[in-house]
Amino acid sequence: MLAQRDAFGDALIELIDRDPCVYVLDGDLANSTKADKVSRERPDRFLEMGLAEQNMMGVAAGMATCGLVPWLSSFACFIVNRDLDQLRVVVAQPNLPVKLCGAYSGLLTGKTGKTHQEVADITVMRAMPNMTVLAPADAVEVRACMLAANHLPGPVYVR
Repeated sequence: MLAQRDAFGDALIELIDRDPCVYVLDGDLANSTKADKVSRERPDRFLEMGLAEQNMMGVAAGMATCGLVPWLSSFACFIVNRDLDQLRVVVAQPNLPVKLCGAYSGLLTGKTGKTHQEVADITVMRAMPNMTVLAPADAVEVRACMLAANHLPGPVYVR
């Protein structure tokens, strides 16, 4: 059985191969989310943004206004909280096609502990204007959600 994060990495490669506008922006967690597959196999479409989620959101908004489809990869606790103002003002309100992937949502985050736990991500994202929220249950649904999300016109959060 394929883990959801492995399906995520595979689906990113598939999206890049299908759509020349897709780029992946990562918050220094590519090894954990498996976005590192893109950094190895399609390095020209991978941007490592470091521990700077606010900047990552701003860069993604800029890319989206230029016709690109940025996919952001980070832990749910960071992608939902660390850049909340930027997310609301520069992505959600203008309805930009920025795709957000929040890994490790919920209480079971292993050794990372409470600082990496996020249980309110669906609530926060559902309150964002124009935001579509997708919550796949397994690897098959991860791929299906990502392929569908890429074609939606506004921002999408995949948890």
